Amino acid sequence: MKKFLFVLIAVVGMLFSQAAADEGYWPKSYFAEVGFGIIASKGDFNERSTAITDTAGKKGLIHQPALDFLATPDLTIGANIAQFTLALNFQYWTSNQTLAGFSDESYTADSRIWRLGFEFTYNLFWPDYFQIGLGGGYSYTSINTKNSVYFQDGGIQSSELMGSAVGFIANLHYYFTDQLSMVPAIKVYENWFKNAYSGRTDNCDLDPYLWQTFVLASVSLQYTF
Repeated sequence: MKKFLFVLIAVVGMLFSQAAADEGYWPKSYFAEVGFGIIASKGDFNERSTAITDTAGKKGLIHQPALDFLATPDLTIGANIAQFTLALNFQYWTSNQTLAGFSDESYTADSRIWRLGFEFTYNLFWPDYFQIGLGGGYSYTSINTKNSVYFQDGGIQSSELMGSAVGFIANLHYYFTDQLSMVPAIKVYENWFKNAYSGRTDNCDLDPYLWQTFVLASVSLQYTF
């Protein structure tokens, strides 16, 4: 993963350097997007709880939120360099979720989830008013859930699960004007959560990791300047 990030940063640096060297060949613009999306997810979060041990040696279980379906705002800022787009994407949402690992679905808790991602896309048919973007992304996600860690001694704690993801991105750009466009998108992220935190365990590594696939369908309005 470190090698992947190094190569990605090097490619991005080369693009920006070339754009600065030849503005006529590499026209640049910047943009901001505000949108709304629906997320469906499937994986380890839906299927099992996770065993942990606190600093005193007491065993417990993290009951992850199922995260079957979520609604979230979708915020993006970025730059267009000819047919290439580089962007930072942010999502933040809260919801009441069913906890995994119980015999019924009566156990629920409030979850707070945020995700920050870097995205790179190549836009087909640029510079037409209708474009198709294809690319990938890398993101970091934090999921904080109240009263989701149950210890053998009866103690209950909140949990935070932290992980990374790589993803595939496909979107459409339809420009109403030179500055304003509508951007529907599909993003598929494969997440691995390798760290967990609660008040009694501090930060601990998960073995095995928790894997969860997120599929986001969103519609945004983009302003280019």
